[in-house]
Amino acid sequence: MRKTLATKVKDTIALIREIYPKLELGYPFIAFSTGKDSLAMAATIYEAIAPDKLPCLYVHHDLEFPENLDYVDELKDRGFMVEVLNPFLEYFELTKRGIGFLTLVDAWCVPMLVGTGLLHWLKHKGARGPREGLMFRGMSGSEYSQKFHSGVELYKRLDLPCINPMLNFTKQEIIEVIKERYGLPLNPIYEHMGRTYCICCYTSDQRRQAYSEKHYPRVCERYYRHIEKLLFDSGLIDKSDLPPEYKTREEKLQRHGFVYWRRQKTQDVMGAVKERLTSGVLVYHIRDPSWIAVKHLKPVDGRWARIGNEIRFWNVPEELADTLIKRMINCLDCGFCMVECFPCRQFDRTAKSLRIKGCIQCGNCIRLKFCMGWRHRFWRRVIAEDS
Repeated sequence: MRKTLATKVKDTIALIREIYPKLELGYPFIAFSTGKDSLAMAATIYEAIAPDKLPCLYVHHDLEFPENLDYVDELKDRGFMVEVLNPFLEYFELTKRGIGFLTLVDAWCVPMLVGTGLLHWLKHKGARGPREGLMFRGMSGSEYSQKFHSGVELYKRLDLPCINPMLNFTKQEIIEVIKERYGLPLNPIYEHMGRTYCICCYTSDQRRQAYSEKHYPRVCERYYRHIEKLLFDSGLIDKSDLPPEYKTREEKLQRHGFVYWRRQKTQDVMGAVKERLTSGVLVYHIRDPSWIAVKHLKPVDGRWARIGNEIRFWNVPEELADTLIKRMINCLDCGFCMVECFPCRQFDRTAKSLRIKGCIQCGNCIRLKFCMGWRHRFWRRVIAEDS
C-alpha cells in the first residue's frame, strides 16, 4: 500500500478515535449502501473503535437489487453489524399516491426511500429528533464531493448531523483499502455496473439499463410506464415549451431526458379557493372533500372550523393558514414530516398513514420545507383566490 494512502488511513483512524468518545449521548450509525465507499468507511471505523461496533444501517426497498441482501449476509458473517431496514412506503406505493418521477433537481429518492427507514430507527432507539443522531456517510473525494461537502455537516434533507470521513480518498484508493488492508469482497453488482445505485436509477447509463432490463423487466416496465403516463398520456409534453427534438419518447424515456424535467405551471391544479370575509375570517373551499384531513390543522386547534367542504380560520395569519391548507390537500400520508416532530408525529406501518397526536402547538411544523407532498406531488394542488 502506498505511503500516502497509508497516511490517509492512519489520519482517518485517529480522527474517528478522537470523535468516538464524544458520541455517547447521541445515536451514531453508519449509513450503509452496500457500495464500496460505505464498506471502506465501515471497515475503517471498526478498526478505529474495536472492539466496539457501530450499526451499519442498510435500507432495502423495491428498486434495490435483491442481490444486495445476499451480500449483506456475507458481510454479517465477516463480523459487520448490518441492520436491514425498510422505508415507510415503497417507490411504487409513492407513485400511486401522486408523487412525481425522479429528476436531477431535488430528487426525493434518498430522503423517502432511505431516510424514512433511518428516521424510524432513530425514533425507536429513543431519539427525540434527528439532530440527536449522527450519520457516518461514505463519500469518496470526487470533484463534486469536495466542492459541495465537508467533513462535518448537517445533512439538510433529514436535518441530521453527518460526518464524511472518506472525502480525501479517491475511488482507486477506496478499492485498495477494501482489498489490500481489509481483504473484503466488493458487492458483486460491480461486475455489471460502475455504481451500486438502484435498478432504475434516474442517472442510469447504458450498462445499468441493459442489465436491469434483462434481469428485472417487470420493474423496468412499470417504472418507465409511469413516466410515460405522466408526460405523454396526459398530454403534458405537448404543453411544454421544449424544442420538438426534446419531446419524443426516445429522448425522454430511452435517453433518460426526463431527469432534466423542471416543474411547470401546467402541473398545478386548483385544490382550494380562498375567500376573505369582512370579519377577518379566512375561508378555504376545498375542491374534493376526500382531501380534507383535519389532523393537519392541530397546530391551530381552537381557531378553525369545518363547514361541509369549507375550512374556516380566525386569528390565524394568512401565510400560516395557506401553509396548513397546502400541506393538507397535497399530503401523501408518507410520514416523512416526522422529521420535524418525533414526539407528536409517527407513521403507522400497518395502516400506512401518518398519525399526529399530542400536538402542543409549538408551530415548528408550520412550513413547507419537509412536506414531500407539496415539494414533489406531480400534479400539485394549489390555492386560487376567490374572484
